[in-house]
Amino acid sequence: METPIGHVQKQKSPDEALTQLYELLAAKNAPKPGSFTSLNEDQKREYFRLARRRSRARVRAAPSVAATAANINQALADAALMILATDAPSADQVRKVLATIFEQRPGVPISIETKAKGGKLKTKLIARANDV
Repeated sequence: METPIGHVQKQKSPDEALTQLYELLAAKNAPKPGSFTSLNEDQKREYFRLARRRSRARVRAAPSVAATAANINQALADAALMILATDAPSADQVRKVLATIFEQRPGVPISIETKAKGGKLKTKLIARANDV
């Protein structure tokens, strides 16, 4: 087949045409350098780690926390953790709730209390002197 310029165009096989079309579409839809989709798994983990850190810092710095169901649950969890860690009044009730929830795993409540007293379980919404 002759082109108007006088060059002969070679016919492509269907496989070659599909391969060329695929390469063109892949290049067109390729993620831009530095975009989230171009990050590898380690880079994405680091991105989310930093995002969580920034989010928690905003929560700690905020003068008040929104009264969402998640924040209410977290505040109650923080209170129970503090009661358990300090063996404050009502610590027995917290132990009883943990024993009920983890009935099939009797070592879990003791482990939770040990971690709370050792400072390995940290509150999320309540600012503490050690965090500042």
